[in-house]
Amino acid sequence: LTPDSEIPGTRVMSGIADFGITFSINIFGAPTMDLKGFQELRSNPCQILGASLKILLPTGAYEEDKLINIGSNRLAFKPELGYIIPIQEKWLLELELGMWIFTDNAEFLGQTRKQDPIFASQFHRIRRFKPGFWAAFNANYYWGGSSNLSDEDFQRNSKIGITMVYPFESRHAVKLGFSMGLITETGENFKSFLLAYQILLN
Repeated sequence: LTPDSEIPGTRVMSGIADFGITFSINIFGAPTMDLKGFQELRSNPCQILGASLKILLPTGAYEEDKLINIGSNRLAFKPELGYIIPIQEKWLLELELGMWIFTDNAEFLGQTRKQDPIFASQFHRIRRFKPGFWAAFNANYYWGGSSNLSDEDFQRNSKIGITMVYPFESRHAVKLGFSMGLITETGENFKSFLLAYQILLN
């Protein structure tokens, strides 16, 4: 099974995936605050600019003679900027720009695999009903990722979706979500549903 093979392949495996860590910082608009200050910010939001850096370490299970692996055998970095803009009393606009940067995998089926960055953007139009209760329309678009081994690695995909969070009992919330592919030129095209329960401990 080679990278350009059109023969379907399967592999059953288990193991540890790549370990990820994220660093984030508020550049302006949201200083360190207690619970009361956070609740006041939710009631009267302001412009917020933040930045983050996600790092994936090559700690996952990897076999250099196998095409399908749990780990990627390379470092990956994602710097990202996020900007929240209140546009009306109950409406917020959230924009995010980032990119994935990859180091080389020198043990890819006897070759060295190099991959270009993948650029990513996200857009969220948020409607606030009351503090903690909100709904959003979401869209993203990402492109890039060509490798030196295959022209099919280039990605140009987009998804759209909706999200709603409903709080109750002051420290509890239920999150509902749905997303689907809008443009899918590479990879999987699927619909996803989200149901989550959240609790604030402090």
